[in-house]
Amino acid sequence: MSLENLKKANEYIRQLQKQREEKGPRLKQALAGEMRRSPVKERKPPREFKDSSFLYIRSYDSDNGSRPGLNVAYWRSPDVRVAPVSSLNSYTTELEAGKAYSIRCVVHNRGDLMVPSANVEFYLVTPSLGFDTRFARKLGMASTWVDCYGSAEVSIPYTVPASDAGHKCLFARVFSFSPLDIPVHTTKLDPREDRHIGQQNLNIAAQASQMIINLLHMPVGQMGIELRPLSREAVLAIRHPSAADFNILEGEKFTPFIGKFKFGFAEKIRTGKMEVRNGSTHIEFNGEGKFGLDEQKRMHARMKGVFEAINSGKAKSSQFRKELAAPREMNLENTMTPLKFQIPDMGLKKGDMAGFEIISTNKVTGEVTGGITLLVIGK
Repeated sequence: MSLENLKKANEYIRQLQKQREEKGPRLKQALAGEMRRSPVKERKPPREFKDSSFLYIRSYDSDNGSRPGLNVAYWRSPDVRVAPVSSLNSYTTELEAGKAYSIRCVVHNRGDLMVPSANVEFYLVTPSLGFDTRFARKLGMASTWVDCYGSAEVSIPYTVPASDAGHKCLFARVFSFSPLDIPVHTTKLDPREDRHIGQQNLNIAAQASQMIINLLHMPVGQMGIELRPLSREAVLAIRHPSAADFNILEGEKFTPFIGKFKFGFAEKIRTGKMEVRNGSTHIEFNGEGKFGLDEQKRMHARMKGVFEAINSGKAKSSQFRKELAAPREMNLENTMTPLKFQIPDMGLKKGDMAGFEIISTNKVTGEVTGGITLLVIGK
């Protein structure tokens, strides 16, 4: 389209918008009058049409895109799946080198406008508590049409190189340019703050083994990590295909072992110190950063209203460019620190499984920053 035709189109759109603003109130009054004269008593008027989309990826089964979510494990999105091409119903998070997988994501639209091209990006990462696109491998992107009040699925194929084999976590991010429906943050992927993000962070590991878990944090920060046992019903509710192959045990039975799960720095770090208090791991970081603890706390308080407006559908993130500039700048200071995570021998027999949640919390703001569901098996 030439620049001249583009200007004409924009001018025509502005005229239509002006007419709607002028005629809208009169049309509402006329409709209200017709409703009163209707033979159907107590007839409700039609809901007002909003010319916007409302894209989201669920974080839990009953999720409708509203944020912040309930007190749920938002890191187990039912819409994000990885499955071997040879068995698409057997989804997994442990990847084998050289094997072909199908990576899928279901996208929902709760808005009145259809989305002709919803773009979904896929990211693969080492199991992480908190996530940022700068610390992951981007696997690819797929697009799909999503009707108003509809859903659609996208998928990409992925043959795993040796460097990506093992326990992994998957993130998906959806966005659209027309209609404009974009994520809140530039690089930070946080399903609690942003309905455009979906996360699948579930790992199966053997007892008496060690994992590497990444922790996302500010250079100056205070973080806490704790483990919570899962009930047998909670593990079964995850609906992981492997559950049928194991004897699921009550997590409360293994509460005495919580203190035996050990975290440590995977690399030498001068700006961090770690200690265990009351069964939880506390980490303090004293690096160099523009945003100190007080500023982080003030920023969190200031942005609550903005996030509520965006996630309720009353406004779009593009309307808060000035307000979001500072939080986006602050998020760019986030760094990733690898931690060693030692799983103790809990006396599980071969064929036994017990579930736990690993949860990280920003002690400055009090918010949960990440989580991993860990299913421990006997060997």
